Amino acid sequence: MIGAGVVGAATAHALTRAGARVAVLEAAGAGTGTSAASFAVDVSRVKTPRSLFELAVASTREHERLERMAGGDPWRHPAATLEWEDSEDGRRRIRERARRLREWGHPAAWIPADRARALEPAVELPAGDADAVAYFPDGAWYDPPILAQTLLDRAVALGAEVRSQDPVTAVRTAGGRVTGVRTAAGHRIAAGVVVDCAGPNAAEVAALAGVRLPLRRVPGLVVTTAPAHTGLRMIVAAADLNLRPARAGRMVLHSWRVDAELGPGPEWPDRRLLAARLLARARRLVPGLRAAGVESARVGVRPVPPDGLPLVGSFPNLEGFYAVVSHSGVQLAPMLGRLAAAELTGTHQAVLEPFRPARLTTGHVASEALDESTRAMLSQLTDARTEEPARAS
Repeated sequence: MIGAGVVGAATAHALTRAGARVAVLEAAGAGTGTSAASFAVDVSRVKTPRSLFELAVASTREHERLERMAGGDPWRHPAATLEWEDSEDGRRRIRERARRLREWGHPAAWIPADRARALEPAVELPAGDADAVAYFPDGAWYDPPILAQTLLDRAVALGAEVRSQDPVTAVRTAGGRVTGVRTAAGHRIAAGVVVDCAGPNAAEVAALAGVRLPLRRVPGLVVTTAPAHTGLRMIVAAADLNLRPARAGRMVLHSWRVDAELGPGPEWPDRRLLAARLLARARRLVPGLRAAGVESARVGVRPVPPDGLPLVGSFPNLEGFYAVVSHSGVQLAPMLGRLAAAELTGTHQAVLEPFRPARLTTGHVASEALDESTRAMLSQLTDARTEEPARAS
């Protein structure tokens, strides 16, 4: 299999547990790509349609199960989410989401600002914009490198082989089926199945096999602050900034409006300047950050299918080539890996039917993203790019 981010690690672990012989090929280092540059929170609350929401909730339970099984350093940290918007359209969207979630059995509430301040005193809610706040008590933030490394280590203990710093340069085929791969170092590895878990590079890997995998590459900046005594416990989704706790008093910051300035790449603006702007916004929300600086600023590239839904399954014209690719990979990886492994070892998974790659080659692709989080991401990026450049930051 190709790729050792969180999706690749989860799939390799599930396959080895199912008895498969697995070789994981990684172009860089395990968990060092997009997985390490992700905001990494439970996004079940913003997942649609119902099939994707149910998959996300099931993956939350799978995170919990795997963590209990693995022991050691935890990667999942339960945390509620506070969310608000600065426009009436935005507030209406959040109200609709809260209503939908309650209908689907997922807790969600509108609470007055005073109660939000009591629940999260580290945050200074802006006057006016946050008279009422959406409160989602079930959630979590994740440590993706720990998740990826833990599952890869367990896969290796069960017999998997991991090769890093050696990208795949060819997928070998014969008679309409996969026969193996060749790497940059010249290694030829025979395989009856090749699993494409290459994230933002999955389309290039698929092209090596002669198949098309439509993906949009969406860059995003994630900033980690130096340790500070803020006392923040919750995930915050504000109108122009997302922030969450991290280990040892650190905080992780992200903004779609800042991401819009990255453009398609690879010539991105100076990330230090963008990181400084993110930190300035965060200090207005969390006064305890005023003495903290930026510890790291990473740009990751998200793999986003046209309809926002995962791509999981085989391809009709090439036997033995199987994709496991998704936006929101940190959240979805454990369940996608488990389902893919079950299918690859002989048990068809009907729950994966809405997510088959073949849907993107039939000519009936949705005109806009079906996934709410993808739709919101793309619309915010578009809106931010059309704003006046003199807008205050």
